[in-house]
Amino acid sequence: MTRLEALFGADKVVRDQYTALTKRIGQENAFQKTLEAKLTDAQGAAARRKVLQVERDDAYGRVFEAIISEQTALAELYAPLMARLTASSGTLCKLSFSIRRIANAQQWGTVAEENLLDRRKAGPFNGRGSLIALAEKMLKPAWENGSAADIQAAMTQFISTYVKDLMAHAPYAPTQQAEFRAWSKQFAHWLFGSDHISVRYEIAYDGIDIRKLSPGTRGIVLLLLYLALDDSDDRPLVIDQPEENLDPKSVFDELVPLFVSAKNRRQVIIVTHNANLVINTDADQIVVAEAGPHHTGGLPPITYNAGGLENSAIRKAVCDILEGGDAAFRERARRLRVRLER
Repeated sequence: MTRLEALFGADKVVRDQYTALTKRIGQENAFQKTLEAKLTDAQGAAARRKVLQVERDDAYGRVFEAIISEQTALAELYAPLMARLTASSGTLCKLSFSIRRIANAQQWGTVAEENLLDRRKAGPFNGRGSLIALAEKMLKPAWENGSAADIQAAMTQFISTYVKDLMAHAPYAPTQQAEFRAWSKQFAHWLFGSDHISVRYEIAYDGIDIRKLSPGTRGIVLLLLYLALDDSDDRPLVIDQPEENLDPKSVFDELVPLFVSAKNRRQVIIVTHNANLVINTDADQIVVAEAGPHHTGGLPPITYNAGGLENSAIRKAVCDILEGGDAAFRERARRLRVRLER
């Protein structure tokens, strides 16, 4: 019995060892298959990466084809206006209209410098502004003036030259696989983004963007554009104080000829405190409004007196009420070579 029990115990140990080894072999086979799948995937990664890079570059080019198409469509839409301004004379010829792409390299570079790159590391992108300066030099000219193919070529050149340096400034090491993979996606979205590109149409007066002009000059330009573009409109035009923020010389030089031309084809009604707009435009009728004393609980009474410049009472009211009345009358008398009597 003792001998049989010893043999039985030895057989149980062998069976347990055999079971453990069989289980271990199964695990190793499964792990081997996983490694073989990863190896096969890794062997084809280079080819797939090239295909994906080509698809990515083509998609980047198509984005800019759409942006350029938008720019072309706007240029065609506003071509009659640009031709009209080019052929005009006088003040109107000072106006110009342009449609162009704007690439904000500052915005593009700041996103990477602030959120994606570790600028503390040594390299060409150490510190603030180095990436922005490089984008201004290598990418902005193509972004703003190049074709889709030019932009693709510029970006390809930028990547081939600086991708290793950019990766060297990554905030994570490649061994930190999860963090580095997430960062790589964000990096690619930034690198091939187009949020910093816009199509802008601008009106310039004497070579200066209208948004940079003073309020008075900007008002003249907008009024000039409106009257120039609506030269076939014969409906009455009502304008409230067009001389606001303008000096008297600008009123006389710019607005007076504008309204003299407009009144030949339409009725122009102007609310104004400037005598130049009343007298030198040869207003057909002047309406002088006067408000009486304000009564408690009610509105002040308003009286109106109307007439032409030939009426002495109207002329006196113009001189007494409007700014520059006497000077305007003297200028008109000099221009007409007449002497006006009160």
